[in-house]
Parts: sequence; C-alpha cells; structure tokens
Amino acid sequence: MYGENTEKLLQEFKSWASKQESSEYIISFSREKGDHIIVDTEYARGTTSFYLLENFVVVEMSVVNKHTSEAVFYLHFELKDLEHAQELFKEMVSAVLKQKVTSTRRILLCCSSAITTSFFKEKLNNAAKLLKLNVTFEAVSYNNLFVESYDCDVILLAPQIAYDYDKIREVLKDKLVLKIPASIFAAYNVSELLDFINRSILENDQMKKEKLVPAERLEFRNTPRMLIISVIVEYESIRFIYRIYDTGLVTHEDEVIKQRFEIRDLEDMLDFEMARFPGIRMVCINSPGVFWKGHMTFRSAGIYDVDVESRFVGKYQVPFIFVNDANSMALGYYGLQKNTRNLSFYFHPRAARTAGVGNVVGGALFTGRNNLAGEMQYVHKIISYSKDPSELVRTPEGSLEVVTKYLLTIIANFDPELIVIYCDMIYDLEQVKDALAEYMQREFIPELIKADDVIEYMFVGGMILCVEYLSRQRLNRTQETYRAHEDNEAE
Repeated sequence: MYGENTEKLLQEFKSWASKQESSEYIISFSREKGDHIIVDTEYARGTTSFYLLENFVVVEMSVVNKHTSEAVFYLHFELKDLEHAQELFKEMVSAVLKQKVTSTRRILLCCSSAITTSFFKEKLNNAAKLLKLNVTFEAVSYNNLFVESYDCDVILLAPQIAYDYDKIREVLKDKLVLKIPASIFAAYNVSELLDFINRSILENDQMKKEKLVPAERLEFRNTPRMLIISVIVEYESIRFIYRIYDTGLVTHEDEVIKQRFEIRDLEDMLDFEMARFPGIRMVCINSPGVFWKGHMTFRSAGIYDVDVESRFVGKYQVPFIFVNDANSMALGYYGLQKNTRNLSFYFHPRAARTAGVGNVVGGALFTGRNNLAGEMQYVHKIISYSKDPSELVRTPEGSLEVVTKYLLTIIANFDPELIVIYCDMIYDLEQVKDALAEYMQREFIPELIKADDVIEYMFVGGMILCVEYLSRQRLNRTQETYRAHEDNEAE
C-alpha cells in the first residue's frame, strides 16, 4: 500500500480539483467504474482516474470529443507533485473546452475564389439551423483550402474546380472529398445536396482504409530491454508514441496526446514505464529539434539548450540516446530496405514553413560536426522564392516550388541515390522531377519515393541507434579487458 504522504497528496489533489467549478462545464465525481473526476460539456468529456499500481498511485487523464468519439488528450503519470498534477488537470480542462469548435460537423464548400459558393453556403446553413442539424457550412477559396481543411469533415468541390478532385483527394487523404453534381450546384438545391452528403458519408464510413507499413522487418536478437519514445508534432496536438522492445519484439506500446510539449512530459512517461517495466537498459527519444552534446533545442516548444542527457541519465541511471526525428526516419528507412547505402529522408509536415532532412551516407547516419546536417531552417533563410513561403506552402502548387528548391540543396550537397519524401502536399512525383529538371540534368535526379507514414521508420531508426551504442560499449569493454591482460603479461 502506498504511504501516508501519497494518500495525503491524493486527497489534496481531489479536494483542489472538486473546487475547479466553472459555468463552461460540469464537474462531478464517479465511483461507478473506479475513482473518477469528470469534467463534462455537451461536446466533450474529460476524465481523471486514479489507480493503485504496486506501491504508488497512477493518475490517468483523457478527453474524448463526443462528436467524433476521438481521444484528443491522453496521459498518465505517477502522483508525486501536487503542483504538476494541477497543471496537467488545467491542461486537460483546456483540451475539453477546445473541443467546442470541433463538436459540429464542419463542411467546406470550395471554389476558386469562394464567391460562387458563398450564397449556397448561406442557404445550407439556414436549412441546417431549421432542421436542427449538427453541421455548419463554410465557403473557402482553393488557395485557403489546404490550411482550412485541418479540422473539417467533408470538402465539397464546386463544378468549376472539379478537375482538381484527384489532386485534392490525394493530398487530403484523411478527408472525405466530394464533387458537387453540376445539376445540384446550378439550382442551389439544398435538399438534394444534403441527401448527397449523407449518402456519401455513410458509404465512406463503410470503407476500410488500409495503412501502409514497411513490409520487411529487421531482427534485433540478443538485445536487452529498451524503451523508445517517438514524438510527432501535429496540427493541434503532440503525440508521444512509445514502445518497449525485448530482444527486438514489441512487448508494450502506449501513447500520450497533449496540447503542448514540455520536458516534464517525457519524465512522466519515463517514471511510469520504468516503475512498471524494470530492466530497461536503454532509452531512445526521437523528437523534433536539434540535439548537441546531450543538449536539446526545440524552438517552437520554447526549449533552448536544455541539458536533457545529464538530467535523464542522472535520474534514471541508464544510457539515453536523443535523435532528431528526420534522422531517425532516414536511418529506419535505410534499415528496412538495404537496397542503397546513400539516401535522404525529406520530412515536411503539411503547411510547415521548413522541413527536416535525415541523411544516410555510406550506410551510416550523417549528422555533421554539430548535428546540424539536414537542418533546413538555415537554408530556408537564403532561398529565393516567387512569393512568401508561408503562402506557398498553403497549396500543392506553391509547396512544389518550396520542396523542389529544398531538394536541390540536398542533391547538390549529398547527391543521394534515393530521396524519400514525406509531404502531404506533394501528390505527383513526376511533377517534382519535372520541376527539378528545370535546374539540372534529368539523368542526375535521384530516385524519388513517397512515404505516407513515418512512425515505423522512427522506431526502427531508434532501435538501430541503440544496437550501435551497445555494440560500441561491448567493443570498449573488450578492448579494456585486452589492455588489462597485456598489462598483466608485461608485469
């Protein structure tokens, strides 16, 4: 049983949480399926649960959007610090309130300038209000579609841009993209369009989407238990996906979803998993940012030159490896295919101003003298664009210019055999080759491959780095033993 101090801390937290009343939500306690604190609204529910695990208390927090049934916030941690627990509870409440804007099904009507769809939008919203439908319609221009589509459910294309259907559907794979029938659009027939949307949604829900994962797998025999954490920055959340590997096999996997990134988040995960799974011998953290001599800089998260290695190694007494996300992707892709010894992995999340690049040269990850190889944020400052790159990356056409100029710098510096491209805005690699051919001979353009997922590559890359570290440690011990033997012989 946990001690008196933990029990006191638990009661203090519950007492504090019960007083966080607001007109924006209802807070209540439930013991129906354990000990829960519930923060409830009409559009989302946040739940804080408490569990006894061996000799400590685990706090689990989650937020589920009632409209989409999607978990938009999830974490668990050991209750040790009252102030930290309070901060996370406030973050959970913030995530609940944020779901208000996403609780209604959002449908975009798109045409070239959003003028012709604006009148139809008003008629559709009036009908939705009259029929009490949980849906809202918005008119958006083509140039703004790819940014505005992040939190929409359906995209309706006016007949005048229906020729872009294949391109838009390829870029926005996770959205339902529909062409408005010309007869419906010409007559502004609200009832027929609503029926068309409902039928299409039902048909789409019945379709199963296949997820591409690498077909091959590496075998990591005779490797100790290791924990690998992969950090994925998305449009409105941060995902921490982590796995425990035993002799190369996944024996545990979990995920934390938060609204922002803090070093303490990593410590919460490490505290929790180290206590539950003793015998972890290595930890690898794949994350955006620059890592140099154990220090981490992740500007968008407000992290500057933090000595994470000393902090974590000192606390957990196991070796830690920190690696930039694009570097782990490049190494993981290399490890899973082994067809080339020189490749670059180009990672460009949708609408991001800059990209990250990982390079494998001669079969080894190349990071440069200060781990800055592939940091395109510096190249970005000197490239000449036709317009502001923040505007260019909002559309596939503009992104093509940005990506092409980035790829030119990679080819000029590394001349890889292969470039793997992860960029939603790039839907046709032949267009990329044509754009590159305007600057260089076509026969010099490396093979281009499009990646649709990066998670598996990050984990394999992390495992390879752990194995390489352990191999170096064994070699060092062997050399020390050999030198000690020679010294004894000399005496």
